[in-house]
Amino acid sequence: MPRIDQLTPAALRSHKGTPCAHRYELAADITAPRLLRPWITARLAGWHLHGLSDDLVLIASELATNAVRHGGTPARVTLALRCPGNGRRVVRLEVEDSGPGFDPPSRPHAIRVESCTGRGLLLVETLSSAWGARATAAGQLVWAELPT
Repeated sequence: MPRIDQLTPAALRSHKGTPCAHRYELAADITAPRLLRPWITARLAGWHLHGLSDDLVLIASELATNAVRHGGTPARVTLALRCPGNGRRVVRLEVEDSGPGFDPPSRPHAIRVESCTGRGLLLVETLSSAWGARATAAGQLVWAELPT
């Protein structure tokens, strides 16, 4: 596994899609998800949505860590400001990787108190207004939404 200072610039580069959607190419390195914190904070500041930062950073960290840990591949993180059919704005975070995928539980499973892992999807469910996963042509995409 490469050290963070040995990653290629392309693996750390973010680029802008539309004014309301941004993408970040995340390296297949277990330490890479920590790089999302300043990126997400800056995107939310640009949308004047500072209050969502802590929850969204935690959700992004959990989903991105799962992608690089279990998928073992680079991941694409997309952050979008959307206005779905109900007229309420939401921030949608998507993490897509080309790993083997998984079937998300309808409800995250019970965690043993002494366990050091396994709480990520429970946190995502608790902090988001909606979340899910779907297969893609290349692998899978896991998403979560927070109302603005």
